[in-house]
Amino acid sequence: MDDLGLRDRDEIVVNDRFATVIWALMLIWMGTAILAGFQHWIADWRLPDLVWFPMLRTWLANYEFDFRVVPLLFLGNAAILTLELLFRIFIKQLRHNLTMLFLYIFIFLGLAAGSCGMFEPVMLIPGFFVALGIAILLSTILQQLIQ
Repeated sequence: MDDLGLRDRDEIVVNDRFATVIWALMLIWMGTAILAGFQHWIADWRLPDLVWFPMLRTWLANYEFDFRVVPLLFLGNAAILTLELLFRIFIKQLRHNLTMLFLYIFIFLGLAAGSCGMFEPVMLIPGFFVALGIAILLSTILQQLIQ
């Protein structure tokens, strides 16, 4: 038995209600950001235009969609995951699977930066491996520091 009263690590992951809440918040944020794109809620904001994902422009060509919300969608998800990471670091019962959490944060930050035109799509694959390596290092270092 562990601190949560669960038998093994698999049972902890299955019963991680905090992760379920985080997924719900991310879905709510995504829906709100997409609605903001259709309703032009951020029309007056000075934001960069969407550079990547040309299929979105084709798919939504018949609608008045503000594509500048797409990087905000990715940044919002990265922010939510960063809050989750902080909670998991400071609350002992929630400390597991930090590597994947770091990786998801880096992926969303990379998608936000790339969709604003900060780098080319060809950099995704090497960037993924760099992010994976950094995620493994950070989670290993953090788990050693906080134990």
